[in-house]
Amino acid sequence: MLLKLLFTSAVLEAHYDEDTAWLYLDWRGRQDLAQVQAVGLRILAVIEQTGARKVLNDNTHITHTSWELVEWVSKEYLPQVGRAGIEYVAWVQSPLLASRSNIDRMARSVEQKPLVAIFGDVASAYTWLSSVTVPVG
Repeated sequence: MLLKLLFTSAVLEAHYDEDTAWLYLDWRGRQDLAQVQAVGLRILAVIEQTGARKVLNDNTHITHTSWELVEWVSKEYLPQVGRAGIEYVAWVQSPLLASRSNIDRMARSVEQKPLVAIFGDVASAYTWLSSVTVPVG
């Protein structure tokens, strides 16, 4: 991966992978709903600026999350990124058991674009994201 740092915040390091033309989002620390919502707006702008159609969403560095946050992501945020042009999200789960359970529940509730696939490690997520083809048009 040839990563270009786009921005950092208390909860996220956002990168653009120039080789693959997708976003790499490295979520970190304690995930607070208000902070994640604010960062979400920045990510939407980055999607528009880069034209990215895929996201590698890495939760391995998260120390805390909540069902309230995961519910917002599944019901509001993912539909927004889908409308912005994201087709595929490779989601790497946190090692935290509570976070894993929340993400499994979220993945079952997502019914629209983008397609979200859940992984236990970055390498598997990268391999899958590399294999999916973005529809033309």
